[in-house]
Amino acid sequence: MNYILPKKFYFLFFLYIVLIFHPTVWAEESGCSDIKREFYNHADQLTQEIEVVEHCARPAETYRDKVYSNLKYRTNRLKTCIQMVKQGDFNFDCSREFRKTIKANGGENCTHKIKVMKVSFVAFEALFSSYQRCSKNNKN
Repeated sequence: MNYILPKKFYFLFFLYIVLIFHPTVWAEESGCSDIKREFYNHADQLTQEIEVVEHCARPAETYRDKVYSNLKYRTNRLKTCIQMVKQGDFNFDCSREFRKTIKANGGENCTHKIKVMKVSFVAFEALFSSYQRCSKNNKN
């Protein structure tokens, strides 16, 4: 009888531990799925805002070196970067591409739209860091 009592004790102890930590793990997974959904939605919204800036920008210059500093070219590259990150490729640094986009020529008539895009990009970066943390935690 004394031998059976410790086995029951261990079983109840482990059951208690599982019940305590199970809601925490479930809440973390639920929180990550919410972050992932919010990140995807915001990435789509940011892509739309970038497209608005792209349509507002004046056309590229005729010389090739002017194209790389043109807003239309840069917005297209930024959209591509955001889509790559959205697909889970964390090797891209969209903030670098964003800085180049803001400095590009051709957006004189788009200042308000560029400001909206800036605010949205800051929120995108904050969501990205949370999304990246969740993705790393789920791989472990």
